[in-house]
Amino acid sequence: MPLLVSIDAYKELFEHSVEAFFLADPKTTRLFHANKAACVMFGYTAEEILQLGRDAVIDTTGPHFNLMLNERLEQRKFKGLVTGVRKNGERFPVEISSVIVEDSEGGLVAATLATDLSDQQAETLKAVKDVRIIHQREEDSRALLESVLNSLGDGFFIVNRNFTVLFWNTAVEKLLHRKAEEVVGKNIWEEFPDLIMLKQYDDFEKLYNQNKSIRFRDYFPQYKMWADVNVYPSEKYISVYIKDVTEVKNLRALEKIERDVLEMNARPDSILEHTLDFYLRAIENIHPEMIVSVLRLKNNRLYNWSAPSLAAGFRDAIEGAEIGENVGSCGSAAFRKEKVVVTDVMTDPLWKDFRDLASEHGLRACWSFPLMDAYNNVMGTFAVYYKEPKFPGKDEEYTVERAKNMLTIILENKLSVEAVKMSNQSYDMVALATNDAIWDWDTGTNMVHRRGKGLKMLFGYELEESEQEENFWYKRIHPDDLDAVFEKQRKILGDPAEIYWEDEYRFLKKNGQYAYVHDKGYIIRDAAGRAIRLLGATRDITERKESEALLLELNNRLKQRADELAASNVELERFAYIASHDMQEPLRMITSFLQLFKKRYEDQIDETAEQYIHFAVDGADRMKKLIMDLLQYSRVGSNKDDFEDIHTNGLVNEVVSVFLAAAEESKAIITVDELPDVRANRTQLFQLFQNLIGNALKYQSDAPPRIHVSGKEEEKHFVFSVRDNGIGIKPLFFEKIFVLFQRLHHKSEYSGTGIGLAICKKIVERHHGKIWVESEPGKGSCFYFSIAKELEDKFS
Repeated sequence: MPLLVSIDAYKELFEHSVEAFFLADPKTTRLFHANKAACVMFGYTAEEILQLGRDAVIDTTGPHFNLMLNERLEQRKFKGLVTGVRKNGERFPVEISSVIVEDSEGGLVAATLATDLSDQQAETLKAVKDVRIIHQREEDSRALLESVLNSLGDGFFIVNRNFTVLFWNTAVEKLLHRKAEEVVGKNIWEEFPDLIMLKQYDDFEKLYNQNKSIRFRDYFPQYKMWADVNVYPSEKYISVYIKDVTEVKNLRALEKIERDVLEMNARPDSILEHTLDFYLRAIENIHPEMIVSVLRLKNNRLYNWSAPSLAAGFRDAIEGAEIGENVGSCGSAAFRKEKVVVTDVMTDPLWKDFRDLASEHGLRACWSFPLMDAYNNVMGTFAVYYKEPKFPGKDEEYTVERAKNMLTIILENKLSVEAVKMSNQSYDMVALATNDAIWDWDTGTNMVHRRGKGLKMLFGYELEESEQEENFWYKRIHPDDLDAVFEKQRKILGDPAEIYWEDEYRFLKKNGQYAYVHDKGYIIRDAAGRAIRLLGATRDITERKESEALLLELNNRLKQRADELAASNVELERFAYIASHDMQEPLRMITSFLQLFKKRYEDQIDETAEQYIHFAVDGADRMKKLIMDLLQYSRVGSNKDDFEDIHTNGLVNEVVSVFLAAAEESKAIITVDELPDVRANRTQLFQLFQNLIGNALKYQSDAPPRIHVSGKEEEKHFVFSVRDNGIGIKPLFFEKIFVLFQRLHHKSEYSGTGIGLAICKKIVERHHGKIWVESEPGKGSCFYFSIAKELEDKFS
């Protein structure tokens, strides 16, 4: 129900109010009354205001104004911000509080209070010095007065000269958390002893003697509120207006701090930790009950970045804490990438491992927010601590959200700057450490920046010289190479999939000579795939090119020698054919005719002649054997048979079977260990074992031969050995025995051509191994040889 009042009562009640007051028709723009404060606030006389109407002093063009009017018609009251317009055209913020009441005749009247939120309010307060609240109204007007005062949006109360509370409106109940029935009739200082601590307390004494009003803004920590307080004395009473300006105050403070922080962070010499400390202290000044901190995430662990008011013991205890699903507020927020609000750390399971630590430092609530970069990576966390259980209110949420956004900007900007700085420092260090000519090409401006000593050292040009001349580099590419270089570069830069360019060409040095260079660069592209920058290096490869030319010449010579060797091998094969056929035929004829001569003239020749015939036949046989051994030696180098997998024990057993008759005759004992299987040329491996075992049987003392074959697998080779108990070899001859035609014994002592071990050496070398002997005269010998594990399928 609307209030039943008279228009005259309203006029009298608010004529001397510090706030501008209007009476108006709620359905039109017509004004019935404007008090003195309204005239001062808007610069008009009362008559001018009534003549011009509401639209002269209030900007009604915005859609929100009509919404406010509709709300007033529906709810019979509203409170909100509008834009006021002074007579001189100045626009300023105004807070209005309006109610609709019925007059004594049943008509509707809009009663509106307007508060100047700009600096002009100070002048208004000064001009309205004689503000008095009518305390001497008749008893029948008291109910009306209380109803009007209770409808005000701001807190209002009245005390007498003894500071006994006489009136306490609804708004002040909400602001100071005390009902009227709890405080009316009681001393204000006894009910609110914390107010004595206000620095303005002593000013109240002046009111008694000087009859002056005072106005101040202060923070009331027990209510977590910034308030504007206006105190007006009269002869018997003191009237007090309290207006909650926390939101406006915090908003303006935040805006100023943010400007200061952004300016500080933009300075090239700024230190991130100092900027963070400044910003966090400023937030704590706005919200004194808050304790805030920023932690940095690195390698899944959190480290203190800034926490100016957090106890050092607490900071040290959480330093380097690993993040996880349930690791306090900050560790969990960083792990989950979402805000974590813990209203009571003593009961929340996230803090089960940190409760004692929090209790030790008096912390009861902690809200944490991950600070994300543009790539959704967590840079760190922003934490808000309280010393009592606390759930975020509207004001705190607003501040924290702004702080989180501001910290994200600060960190991302600073970390990006630091990353670029480190990159440039690394770039400079690389340029100094290398002899290459380092370059950085901005394709948008076509500017090329060069660093380091490479350009001067390699090509003789100063860095300044290269940057002052347009197209410096292109002008010095050899004319025969320029088009190809340009075309290849254009093609690669135009392909968004390409990230790397390189080329080789000739470049003119300052001394007039051309150098061969290898030029390469990495391509940086924008989101559309356009090449915007190249970072690269140019290397002088003149010596390499000259070496390549020399190598090509040597390769040509080598090919020529190879062709000559191939022709020689053809001749050698032809010789082998002749040796195996044509040269052996005369020997067979000599042997046959001598033997035939001996048989026919056996009765006519004496013992000496018979001995001569024996010498001739024996020489022919040895010549034949020599030719056959030489033929075998030559075939080792030209054998083209494939390699195959060989069961070595089986092959050695075949070799032993060849010597069964000789072994039985000499009573030899031949033993063979378990041998590793190999991949080799079967024919040559058979010949290798045959020569070594045959020698072991041949070069024996009077004792029965003992021959042992063994083998083992090593990292890159198979190693085999053939050990005997024969006559042994002096160390002096360890190398000589593997040389072609080198014999240690006269043919009358031991038969042979001196080729067998040379053939063994050649076979082993063809298998990328080596052969050697360990021996002592009279104690036998042990021949070792190795075969490579990995061999090509054919001899080359």
